[in-house]
Amino acid sequence: MKKIFLIFVFSCITLLAGAQELSCTFTQARTIRAIGKVIRSEGVISFNAPDNLTMTYTQPEGEYLIISGPMLRSNSQGQQLSIDTEKNARFRNMRNTLLNCIMGNCEQAAADNDAEMTVSEKGGIKTVEMKARKPAPRGYSKIIMEYNKKGHPVRMVLEEFGGISTEYIFTY
Repeated sequence: MKKIFLIFVFSCITLLAGAQELSCTFTQARTIRAIGKVIRSEGVISFNAPDNLTMTYTQPEGEYLIISGPMLRSNSQGQQLSIDTEKNARFRNMRNTLLNCIMGNCEQAAADNDAEMTVSEKGGIKTVEMKARKPAPRGYSKIIMEYNKKGHPVRMVLEEFGGISTEYIFTY
């Protein structure tokens, strides 16, 4: 009985720790390893659990990424996309990984990406690292998430198998 109670308490704490609603600014550094180029961006992010996310870029102005339920919309370098992720497995994985990482559902993100997960804590920052178990033609080879004491993400790094790495820094 005591064991069941502890599992229940731990589950509740984990659920409450994840971000359910947040709004902050972000900076983004996208590194293309093959040519040694870093592309910097910034903007504002707002999130309402479980599946509403808006990233509005102020640099470059006019770019965005919007997730509303299963729909993913973006404008990047003048190219607009509107995708129903229920019909597109690649974008569904990207959508789910992003939402799960922001909400603190790292176990699910690791499972979805067939990744091993390690967790550490130092100086009030919880770091979750997910490494892919095996190479794949697309997707993420490594994901690093850092959360503050409130359970809000403060840093996210998405490393793709193709050699592109994107780091986000969230400021509240």
